[in-house]
Amino acid sequence: MSAQQIDEKKLERVIRKIKHCMALAQSANENEAATALRQAQALMREYRLTDMDVKLSNVGEVESALFRAKRRPAWDQQLSIAVAEAFSCTTLRRRRWSGSEDKIIECATFVGISPAQNIALYAYEALHTKLTQARKEYCSTVRSGVHRSQYSAETAGDHFALAWVWEVQSKLKALVPEADDDPLGRSGTGQDLVAIQAQDKALFSEYLATKDIKDSRKTKGIELDLNAQIAGILAGSKVDLHAGIARGGEETLALTAIA
Repeated sequence: MSAQQIDEKKLERVIRKIKHCMALAQSANENEAATALRQAQALMREYRLTDMDVKLSNVGEVESALFRAKRRPAWDQQLSIAVAEAFSCTTLRRRRWSGSEDKIIECATFVGISPAQNIALYAYEALHTKLTQARKEYCSTVRSGVHRSQYSAETAGDHFALAWVWEVQSKLKALVPEADDDPLGRSGTGQDLVAIQAQDKALFSEYLATKDIKDSRKTKGIELDLNAQIAGILAGSKVDLHAGIARGGEETLALTAIA
């Protein structure tokens, strides 16, 4: 084990201790609170840590196991964006070399305040599986002539998928409460949550500043197949999201389809 790895692990332990001290500093016992605060400040001075360093330790990222050898389609990107927004995260398009696949792949990455990024990843992959199957079935109906389209079956399927995401996005927004009952474990008034979300964005910006992130290319507007859009909206409306997000990051998000 390298010295750098040892230092990183030691730093993690120090930050955990600082957080523990800061939690004790909220104690109603003034002596206990003052002692804990002094200990936290002493540790921060000793290891030259700032408040931002401690807060940034709460930010984490997770990468989806789902990937494309080429650029992810627009509906896939839109799905990751919709999920990230619903769970107060940000999502990145990441292209990297995969040793197991022996090629460059692109996949979605979610950055959030733990455990939000893990919840978003779970929701994204579960919805992606459902949408991939729904799109495949729609493409089959276009090929068989059940549904008519001026586009190829694959393109019509893409238009179907985009509409599906738009419909499910509204369900995701309704799934996450805006006030007291926040599934991510944060409480307070609507104004409190707005302040927390603004703070989260500032942390994300600080976190991403250390990463090599390229701006996404803007896509040109396209005319979508109306029939495919209608079919996508109808299919998306049948997706029923049941939230059962447990405290402490043990999330369960049931995704079912109404028959």
